[in-house]
Amino acid sequence: MTPCRNFLPAETVTLFARVIVVDWSAAASPGPPRPSPDRCWLAWADAGAGAGARPAAEYFRTRAACEARIAELIAGCDGPVLAGFDFPFGYPDGSGLGGGRAAAARLAALIADDPGSGANNRFAVAARLNREIGPSPAPGPFWGVPPARAEDALAPTRPDFAASPFAEKRIAEARLRDRGHPVMTTWQLLGRGSVGGQVLMGLPALDRLARHPDFGPRVRYWPFETDWAARLDGVVLTEIWPSLSSWRALDLQIRDAAQVTAQRDAILGMTAAELVAALARPDWLDARDTARVMAGEGWIFGITEVARPG
Repeated sequence: MTPCRNFLPAETVTLFARVIVVDWSAAASPGPPRPSPDRCWLAWADAGAGAGARPAAEYFRTRAACEARIAELIAGCDGPVLAGFDFPFGYPDGSGLGGGRAAAARLAALIADDPGSGANNRFAVAARLNREIGPSPAPGPFWGVPPARAEDALAPTRPDFAASPFAEKRIAEARLRDRGHPVMTTWQLLGRGSVGGQVLMGLPALDRLARHPDFGPRVRYWPFETDWAARLDGVVLTEIWPSLSSWRALDLQIRDAAQVTAQRDAILGMTAAELVAALARPDWLDARDTARVMAGEGWIFGITEVARPG
């Protein structure tokens, strides 16, 4: 085990000894041998490591390889770890799908994901969940599937959410949209920038991490199990949105590599007080919306100011 806690200079003030940032993928086949976009990427470093000492972003052809590396990095640190993932941790309130540990465990029981080929049943699971949720909006709310695989419960195009008994967007997504940020919803499974497939394939990976024999008891899903910024020890799993980072300033050809690197560096550059503020409940989030977030929708790390109303 790397004693990353003891790696820190005595004068360093930090909340996390190791930071891991992950760009996930729902791809149904292994990525090319050469590092390529739209597959899994990871950037990590220990607090106190200078910019020149931080490892380069790592590329993974499969989700299984990336998950194994994440587990290795967490198990290899004896201090608190922040692990950020670029997919939502929950679904809009009222949909019945919830979020956090419960949603991750449920999807883990439904999703089949071949570790070698990447073949998976995410479209079949989305169709099943659509049937469970009900006919409104029909045939959604999940949507986005190759036309050849469309069925009565899952369509290639977006359904009409006007008749839906719940919102299309989570509160965090709606706030960002209101402020001009083109964040995608949890329901869209295909298309540029879509994240619905990553949620279906990513939450089961979080469930496995939370059950890991070496560190599972230390895992907490933010903000559900940390009470926002009240309990940030152990292994804190967070939802991130790397597009908010200054990734364009990096001289890296692949956007995924640039985004995880920039997000990692941004987190490592924050003081303890800044990290607490980024993980705390936004002061503009009222009691009703806070209850929806904590009941299952989840939140996005670091959006307090960019999503602030007004």
